[in-house]
Amino acid sequence: MEKKAYAFVFAGFFITEKNPQEIFREDVTAQDMEEIEKLIREKLFKPGVDVALAPSIVPPHQANDLLNEFGNVIFGRGEANA
Repeated sequence: MEKKAYAFVFAGFFITEKNPQEIFREDVTAQDMEEIEKLIREKLFKPGVDVALAPSIVPPHQANDLLNEFGNVIFGRGEANA
């Protein structure tokens, strides 16, 4: 059977007085990302699933829409668009 890629999303917050561009570490290595991917793969998914991550920040003007959409999915008032 052919493997297919599906997007998944983690929603979270970080709280800071600094600009978002100032808070992310600049010394994250490819090995660091592989370790994070491995942890997510092992803790979140069943065996046989590969994981690739691309960290990003949701612009503030889109955050409320994103959180409302997730809230609707979590509390059963809608489904996530695939």
